[in-house]
Amino acid sequence: MAAEVAKLYADALFEIYLEDGSDDKVHSDLNEFSGIFRDNPELTELLAAPLLTSEEKKGVVEKIFDDSSVVYDFLCLLCDKGRAGYFEEITEVFNKKYNDYKNIADVSVITSIPLTEDLRNRLIKKLETKLNKTVVLNEKTDASIIDGIIVEYNNKRIDNSVRAGLEHLRSAAADAELS
Repeated sequence: MAAEVAKLYADALFEIYLEDGSDDKVHSDLNEFSGIFRDNPELTELLAAPLLTSEEKKGVVEKIFDDSSVVYDFLCLLCDKGRAGYFEEITEVFNKKYNDYKNIADVSVITSIPLTEDLRNRLIKKLETKLNKTVVLNEKTDASIIDGIIVEYNNKRIDNSVRAGLEHLRSAAADAELS
């Protein structure tokens, strides 16, 4: 149900985005608003509360968000329809449609230490060549991978970390002992 609701509203917002001449302000505002929802999970709960009227929910939205954007109007519509609790899911679906439309690949990279500027640029260039898309790199650090890199995109995971190599060796050794 949630996925269907999110798709329905994301499709509608994407149509508005296209009608407005593909104004990237819709995309940036949507993600800015979504960040506020992500940082304040109680806001989602409040706007999804069945005891509040849509007018009360819109009053909360008016106090928090800039009221001069398409996304603000869209969020008010979600309050009217009792769908404001789906805002983050709608944003996620919209972003996938936006990335497809703009030929953008959202790639997550996990390393044990932050990437240097040179390595980041080489990685982006290599990924753009491989994927034939503009790459937006989301970098994370995780010391537990010890060394190496993990790349995630399009529901794929390439794990070239030392931790994964050690786990593979450990598993192979356990299998050899059982034989």
